[in-house]
Amino acid sequence: MEDSKQTLLNKKQFENKIHNLGIVSTLVVWSFFMLVPIAITIGFKLKIDLALTLKTVVPIALIFMVTGLCEKLSMTPIIGPGAVYLASSTGNIQNMKLPAALNAMNITECEEGSEKGRVISIIAVATSSFVTTIIVFAGMLFLAPIITPLLTNPLITPAFDNIFPALVGPMVIPVVLKNIKVASLPVGLAIIFAIALGSTYTSVQSIIMVAVILISLGVYKAVLGKKKDSPVKQ
Repeated sequence: MEDSKQTLLNKKQFENKIHNLGIVSTLVVWSFFMLVPIAITIGFKLKIDLALTLKTVVPIALIFMVTGLCEKLSMTPIIGPGAVYLASSTGNIQNMKLPAALNAMNITECEEGSEKGRVISIIAVATSSFVTTIIVFAGMLFLAPIITPLLTNPLITPAFDNIFPALVGPMVIPVVLKNIKVASLPVGLAIIFAIALGSTYTSVQSIIMVAVILISLGVYKAVLGKKKDSPVKQ
């Protein structure tokens, strides 16, 4: 009994430390991000039209706020809050950090969302951040003259434009197949919305994402409520 209480206490302390460190590090990163435009504005004595700035920023901010919120809500149960804080600070979540965490859990045979899986995800995201930084820095110094003509080649450019869709398939299919009953509703709703909206889907996909999440949660809560209320057969 004492061991179980101590384990729960240690787990709670670990989670509190993760959240405290994540919040502090996020605020520090935000501060550094803001230092560059502030320093440029002050250094060059630039005058900013606040009305025009807000008019330009608000629509973009609303889209990315919704996308970011949905991204965090969907990823946290899978890779844990620690990995989410770290991935959000270092960036390139969908293309690098999330696949790295999922692959690490798959290799170590950890269940998604488990305590061990969360620790593995933190290590995987941190390692991915270091490796990405080293590769980008090395590429900036040595490979830019070689890679630039390759990336701008009209024959190869479509392949680079579709890297993210190519990654989504291998990432989503294993999750869907693991629990088809649970995944069928959100995936089905997303497909229906995409077909119904056509080319306008990309401009409202953040709103669609929120709608799909809320509808799915509502349906699952109703189904679970009925199962709990139904009498158990002897």
